[in-house]
Amino acid sequence: MPRAQVLGVEALHTKDVRHTHHLLVKHLATIRDMPVFKHCRIVLIFESNLAFESQHLLHAVDNAGIKNWVSLSEGQQGSLGWLTTNERKQQMCLLLREAMTVGKIALARQFFSNELGAAAAKQRIKDELSSYCVVTEAPKTTFGKVRQTYTGKLYGKQDDLCIAMQLSLIGCQKFFQDSKYRNFRAPDYLTPNGL
Repeated sequence: MPRAQVLGVEALHTKDVRHTHHLLVKHLATIRDMPVFKHCRIVLIFESNLAFESQHLLHAVDNAGIKNWVSLSEGQQGSLGWLTTNERKQQMCLLLREAMTVGKIALARQFFSNELGAAAAKQRIKDELSSYCVVTEAPKTTFGKVRQTYTGKLYGKQDDLCIAMQLSLIGCQKFFQDSKYRNFRAPDYLTPNGL
């Protein structure tokens, strides 16, 4: 298994969604400015939520004239984005933990963050990964079930970058193994499940 590389991350807290869209476009433009990624296909793995944010982000990418991209459609009933159920959060958490444990993920030499700066972004990743945990809640009734929540948002902390890394790993796994994305992969990429 090749090593996954985190090329860059962004974090922005704003009430104006247009700032988020602008930062996404700027992030993708920064990647495309790197010669090795100038013509690569961008695989977008947005979290699917009730506010349809993934669709708004895709419109921003399209309106900016960015070409050669594909978005995963793993939302409810095949909608765009990645539906993050509790079961999927568990899978994502375990996948990232395993990749970190065996050294299959690292920050790229070209690592960047337009919004935070590289040093602050690295520190934020470290902080978020350090505080990410599984919270187990006792049943509320006699016949209730134990509830497990995967989060890093305890005590006012954030987990956006941690979730983004988890989504990236599980999304890339899906992209390279699921036959429905075969036409978007490079023709020389062979996978046991993707052919």
